[in-house]
Amino acid sequence: MATGKPKFLGGVYSTPQLPNFTAYWNQVVPENAGKWGSVEATRDVMNWTELDAAYNLARTNGYPFRMHVLTWGSQQPTWIETLPAAEQLAEIRQWYAAVAQRYPTIDFLEVVNEPTHQPPNTTGGGGNYINALGGSGTTGWDWVITSFQLARQYFPTTKLMLNDYSVENTAASAQRYLDIVNLLKARNLIDAVGIQGHAFSTRGLPVANLTTNLNTLASAGLPLYITELDIDGVNAQSQLDDQVQLTEYQRVFPAFWEHPAVKGVTLWGYRPGHWRTAQGAQLVNEDNTERTAMVWLKNYVKTTVLGTAKADNAAVSLCPNPVTSGYFTLKGTDNLTTIRVVDIRGQLLREIALRNQASVDVKLDLRPGMYVLQLLDGKTISSKKLVVE
Repeated sequence: MATGKPKFLGGVYSTPQLPNFTAYWNQVVPENAGKWGSVEATRDVMNWTELDAAYNLARTNGYPFRMHVLTWGSQQPTWIETLPAAEQLAEIRQWYAAVAQRYPTIDFLEVVNEPTHQPPNTTGGGGNYINALGGSGTTGWDWVITSFQLARQYFPTTKLMLNDYSVENTAASAQRYLDIVNLLKARNLIDAVGIQGHAFSTRGLPVANLTTNLNTLASAGLPLYITELDIDGVNAQSQLDDQVQLTEYQRVFPAFWEHPAVKGVTLWGYRPGHWRTAQGAQLVNEDNTERTAMVWLKNYVKTTVLGTAKADNAAVSLCPNPVTSGYFTLKGTDNLTTIRVVDIRGQLLREIALRNQASVDVKLDLRPGMYVLQLLDGKTISSKKLVVE
């Protein structure tokens, strides 16, 4: 569907989702096969069968492959939960090393999944090994940092990703997630930011709010990926309703697909048998006939021209630069919709909305140093360096 586009549109690997997979999707992620509890349910007995199949599907077709997932607080081996911390860490290292050895060309690696919702600190499948990774520590997220340090060691050429849900639906959750991303970025440990994009996070969320929260997450300067998209398709009576699903697809999907920081979108299942079948999130029926939202989606992806991110915007001038008084003026901003000021850690300091303004005067109370102005026109993100003396 997205062949020839600058972004991929991927699908999840599981038996119910395989029919006609390559007719629609050009990126692969395993649904359950890559979870530690699936691979090593019994200590030192590794079951790679399904994960091999998902990996080979990607490699055979030349699709990007995302490994889901190394460290999480769900679907983990129960045998690790009662081991001493040192032994747990040794097992975690063995798990990382085994994945790295078996799958040398992983494109994207989810190092930690759902850190703000399901850390590995419980029993009954929750891992109970958070302290072996350093616990909260001095940063509040030392266990996440340790996980990424291990991943850099075992996967030196792979793009490392953090992944979580409901981080795009409120400003507070987006900022909390960004704080973790920036801790990792400051240590050169992260390459991409995953946002699951489930229906329960986007339903009822105004698109303007969704875009603002995506902008917050994009302020770290890392590519964003929508990793587990699903959009429900039932009415108030829990009956399949194509119009309900179509309307929500037309509202939500473009906000993700057209955002300049989003470099790929993956659906978390598109046929009956995926985890939100009861909510009608499938895009095709059991007989493989396409629902209305799928017909629309194919046409939308085919016909939508996507913009690209670019570096310095020569059409926009910044004066004075360096800034000494806190005041500066941007000219040539006629086509801009938003200006964001971020520091070198990617922290968003100020966001200014524009509407057909040829110039804009800005007053900022900033410490001396280097900053970046991100200039958005709805299709691209360009930038200008700002020096404050």
